[in-house]
Amino acid sequence: MTLRTFSARRIVLYSERVLNDGALVVDARGQVVEVIEGLSSVRRRAVGEVIDLGEGVLAPGWVNAHAHLELTRLSGRVQPGAAFPDWIKSLLKERAGLEVSDYDAGVTAGADQLLRSGTTTVGDVDSTGASVRALKRHPIRALVFREALDVGDAARCHAVLTELETPLESEVGFMEGLSPHAGYTVSDPLLAGVAELALAREVPVQVHWNESLDEVRWERGESSAFDGVVPACEGRGTLRRLDEIGLLGKSTSLVHANYPAVGDLELIAARGAVVVHCPGAHAFFGRSPFDLGSLQRALVPVALGTDSLAGNAALDMGLEASLLREANQEVSAAIAFEMGTRGSAAALGLSGRVGTLEEGAYADMVLYRRSDEALEMLTSGGAIVERVWVGGVEQSLSS
Repeated sequence: MTLRTFSARRIVLYSERVLNDGALVVDARGQVVEVIEGLSSVRRRAVGEVIDLGEGVLAPGWVNAHAHLELTRLSGRVQPGAAFPDWIKSLLKERAGLEVSDYDAGVTAGADQLLRSGTTTVGDVDSTGASVRALKRHPIRALVFREALDVGDAARCHAVLTELETPLESEVGFMEGLSPHAGYTVSDPLLAGVAELALAREVPVQVHWNESLDEVRWERGESSAFDGVVPACEGRGTLRRLDEIGLLGKSTSLVHANYPAVGDLELIAARGAVVVHCPGAHAFFGRSPFDLGSLQRALVPVALGTDSLAGNAALDMGLEASLLREANQEVSAAIAFEMGTRGSAAALGLSGRVGTLEEGAYADMVLYRRSDEALEMLTSGGAIVERVWVGGVEQSLSS
């Protein structure tokens, strides 16, 4: 078995363990098989080709738990409206002008941006097939959530389920997930069908939940900007529907979760689901402050994502961590880094495989310019990426 040893002045294995003068031994499969600590130990135990990375900081690649890379070409073209459904209408209008090639090129360009800024794994929601086509050819590690929605249309429900019946062929760097879009766009029959497929295939599920106050009003049966746009809520909130169907569990991530009601967080924690927070998108829409403290007190795991460039200024997980810390002064660099690495890995069902450089993990690594305060540098925005590896293979970062 071919082995390589990567040594560096400082290595971040995960948020709570940073080595000075260490090394990683990587095998031919692109996995870390040994962690070496201390310069003298590195000299004694280095095997195979020795790659000295010098004075930089070697860290696990960021894990983006939620993106819509197919919307990359809409950057700057859709502005927040007076209400969230207004933005949705504007988004649909702009999307109508896109060709298949625009979606494909957008996915590739978005994945390139993520890779250049230090993200090596992305959980991407795909409504057009573009992510499946483009990310199978892209070096970034991808879990593609195939989106499902029918907005109460029985014919559309049947068509969506028919399409999803054929699973994607998973590969080492390319995996399948399913995403019933949101409570207000997914009927009970469609949700039941997606649940059956997801549970049978044992794939992760991702759902948008309580992103806006209009969605909260819709769930309560109150008048909202969703009136006339989607069918009325039948009196059962999205969390209850997911729980009843067996989809509220450790394999499910809930994106946004901006306005939980009393008891919601306790239910999420009891079921082991993960919440994905997107600080850049949160700021883009001018949401009220995200109540991270309540989630932490309820022991709800929280991951980080970027969402799309139709509702965010950048695809940069380091920036997301920085925005999180700016909005939550009590959040340490270690916590922010954890949320964007191992926390996001958990949201994608990839714990221990990505977002860490422990033994057994993929050698998805990023070399940053030297810093004595590694975690502060990584979560303060503006960290300079010098080199990136996915599965031990170095990637070109040219634009």
